[in-house]
Amino acid sequence: MENASKALLIAGAILLCILIIAIGMFIYNSASSTITDSLTSMSTQEIDAFNNQFTGYEGAQTGSNIKALMGRLIANADTYRDEPAKVPQVYINQLSNTKQCSVRAVFLANDAGLPQNYITYLGKIRNSVETKHEYWVEINFQDNGIIDYITISYSADGKFNADTNMRTCTSIPTTSKMGAVNATN
Repeated sequence: MENASKALLIAGAILLCILIIAIGMFIYNSASSTITDSLTSMSTQEIDAFNNQFTGYEGAQTGSNIKALMGRLIANADTYRDEPAKVPQVYINQLSNTKQCSVRAVFLANDAGLPQNYITYLGKIRNSVETKHEYWVEINFQDNGIIDYITISYSADGKFNADTNMRTCTSIPTTSKMGAVNATN
């Protein structure tokens, strides 16, 4: 009889431990999903404020403005180093009439050197931009409204016309943020 009562006590203690562990897991998962949701969900006003730092550069721009845009992208990458969804990809279609036509995609999610590799890359682009030239900037958005990627194209005569002013470059990859991609014609 004593062994049976001890066995019941042990079984009860094991069930109590399992119950405590299950409650702990439930609390952890609830807190984790709340934190994740708060990081990834932004209000409409927050999305607009975030996007406004880049949307002013959309359309025809001087080389000086492109350098300023690169500076904002660098600061943004440093600020949001832990939130790659808030760091826009950058595609470059030819920086000047002497540089080879190319499309460069900067992807973020699996790059172990982030954000430093991205920042270094944008710094090199900023240094390659010539202030005397004109450029065309297009901004594309994710489904949630945050900027996904920015395309910068060289305009040969200061009046952008996609048919006559820009060399035809390799099409922009549509893959998600997975690694660095460089393509040249």
